[in-house]
Amino acid sequence: MDDYSRFTWVFFMHHKHETQNLLTNIFSFVKTQFNASIANICVDNGGEFFSMRNFFHQHGTTYQHSYIYTPQQNKVVERKHCHIPESARALCFQAHLPLHFLAECVLTAVHLINRLLTPLLSHQTPFERLYGKVPTYSHLKIFGCFAYATKVHAAHKFAPRATRCVFLGFPVGQKAYKLYNLSTHKFFTNRDVVFHEHISPYKSSPPIPAPHALTPDSAAPSPVLPLSIPDAPAADFLISNFASPTPVPLNFCSFGSQQYHLVTSSSDSCAALASFPAPSQPSSCFT
Repeated sequence: MDDYSRFTWVFFMHHKHETQNLLTNIFSFVKTQFNASIANICVDNGGEFFSMRNFFHQHGTTYQHSYIYTPQQNKVVERKHCHIPESARALCFQAHLPLHFLAECVLTAVHLINRLLTPLLSHQTPFERLYGKVPTYSHLKIFGCFAYATKVHAAHKFAPRATRCVFLGFPVGQKAYKLYNLSTHKFFTNRDVVFHEHISPYKSSPPIPAPHALTPDSAAPSPVLPLSIPDAPAADFLISNFASPTPVPLNFCSFGSQQYHLVTSSSDSCAALASFPAPSQPSSCFT
């Protein structure tokens, strides 16, 4: 998380030893995208950060870590560790998703948090503070809703031209939607999608097996869906530039008709807080 803009990035790891690789990539990312260097890095007392002291020294970065069993010294990131899981759980409960979609809930929660107005930034969004331009909200849809994705290559003339799927967020580096195929139980991306935001496929259906536990021949119960959907809306397309200056007030209520109820929890995952100056010019990087 950037201390200046409060913009947050999330990386999933299988083991803690992957931290060194990720931090090295983050240093390169900051240098390339913002033409800046990380001045300070504030972390917890984890050994995976302690072993990188020479790396920080070589890059002129001040290494700061909290005292043992004193997480309040790294309070900004620790609070973020509560905010992200609470928001992700709210998305998961609202869409009635099974737990194997938890990673998609976290990624979507961070995508929203980075685009929410906050009084800590004089009522700016972290995205606007970091990139110098107002984010767009027209691409947002209700998380976990039912959707039809257009099939580009059909097997034959009478084959279906759309795929039943669930909307599960936004892929990194693509102007598209991340979808989960309800027939093959696989993830894919598509930009030509018709959304039915009033339908939650998992709300009244038996759970669908996790993607990694399935084979192509596996049979799984399908979600309960209406036989016909009257007045289906036209296909929604992503605009050519995600960062066009069309600000629309956004909060969690506008992302869905339900009122989210957040519960508190603690997280013992590793934390890293980087601080570097704001970019001199707006960046066209897609986030």
